[in-house]
Parts: sequence; C-alpha cells; structure tokens
Amino acid sequence: MKLVYLLPFSYFLDTRLREGSIAFHLVFEWLAAVVLVVVFGAAEPLPALAMAGLAYLAFISLYEIGYLVNDLYAAPREARGRKRGPQGTTLGWGLAWTGSRLMVFVLVTTWLDFLAVPAWWSFYLALSLTFALHNVLQDKELKAATFLWLAWLRFMAPVIFVVEDTQRLGIGLAAAVSYVAFRLLGYLDSKGLLRMPGRQRASFRLFFFLMPLIGLLALWPYAGAGGFMVLTGYFAVAATVGSLAGPALSRVSHLGR
Repeated sequence: MKLVYLLPFSYFLDTRLREGSIAFHLVFEWLAAVVLVVVFGAAEPLPALAMAGLAYLAFISLYEIGYLVNDLYAAPREARGRKRGPQGTTLGWGLAWTGSRLMVFVLVTTWLDFLAVPAWWSFYLALSLTFALHNVLQDKELKAATFLWLAWLRFMAPVIFVVEDTQRLGIGLAAAVSYVAFRLLGYLDSKGLLRMPGRQRASFRLFFFLMPLIGLLALWPYAGAGGFMVLTGYFAVAATVGSLAGPALSRVSHLGR
C-alpha cells in the first residue's frame, strides 16, 4: 500500500471514501462540477471538462498532503483523535508521499499554463494556510470554522478556474449555503458538537437543499446569478431524487436478503 500512496487520490480513496459515502461525493461534488463546467465553462464542454479534471488532480494532490499531516501527526495527538492511515510510518515514506504530490501539482500547474496566474496561487495559498491551521488547532469548536472553509475550497477547486468569470460568485454563494452548510453539520456531528438526531432523515436532507431555492427570488434579476440558480437547482433535484429513490432502494435491498 505504501507504493500505491505515491499516487494522488489513492490516500483519499483508501482512508476516506472506503469508510464514507462515495455516493455523496459523486452526486454533490463531482457530478455537480460536471454540470457547472458544461453549462458555464469558458471553453467548449470537452476541453472545459478536461481542464476541470486536471484542476481537480492538482487540488487533490495538495489536499492529500493535508490529510497525511492530519492523520499521521495531528490526529494522534488529539484527545480521541481518529487514527487513520499508516500509523507509525517512517519519515522517509511521508516525505516520498508528499514529494510525489507536490510534483504532480507543479506539473498540472505547468500543463494548465497557470504558473504566472496570481489567482491560482492565491487560491492554493488560502487552501494550504487553512489546512495547516486546521491541523494545528486543538480546539474542536475552532476547527469547525476551518473545516467550513476547507469544504468551500474543496467544492470550488475544480470549477473556479474553468467557469465564466461572471458566474464564480454566484456558484460560490450557492456552494456555501447548500453543500458547505450541509457538510458542516456532518462534521460537527462527528466531533460530538451537534445534537440533531433528525439530521439523518431523508426529509431533512430534502428540506435543507430545497430551502436555497428561496434565494432565486432575491437574486434572479441580477447579472451573474445563473451559477447560483443552476447549482441550487441541481442540488434540489438530486436531493429530491434521492428522497424518492431511497425507500425503493431499501425495499429492493430487503428483498434481496
């Protein structure tokens, strides 16, 4: 497994996706990004999707370094911290995993011709500083604030450099009030900072992702609101389909036992 960890995305897959919800990431991150890039991409759909894929590769390469630092150095020092990844690994392997990801990040940056783009570097400086702060903090309540920004930066990374300039703020707002807010509830729950037993209900998820549609009434007259409309609409449809399909999938699963 140590050799596999040299590849970007492998650590995320092994330590997060295997124990988390792949379906959530697929529907509320990756497919959402595809919709946004196809509808609002500054280039034709296929080149825009390729660019978004490379942007995601750059993002996950850097983000996994934060995961590695969190799992191997920060979490073991926390009270009841979750011990994930190859605990007790040597410094040499840690440097190798980090180095391979930095190399991929630089290669992708060069391929995208972003070496001289200040917005690219300021975005990833914000990401790096936020993850570093998240790993250093010991106060769980304060870490909720850094997690919120990590979730927002995570969602925006594949699309912010691909979509039209006029749509970035609307997409960012929609991501904040829908995706980021919902993920924050899950984070608080995992840390014992939230008492909302009904949060797991399909009806709660549906209501949560339908509510941002109210923003359409306030924002539709303004230029640049298209990104907000498409993303909140997509989340609403995805939550609705999930709520309707949930009982049916449960019955199928029950019959198959």
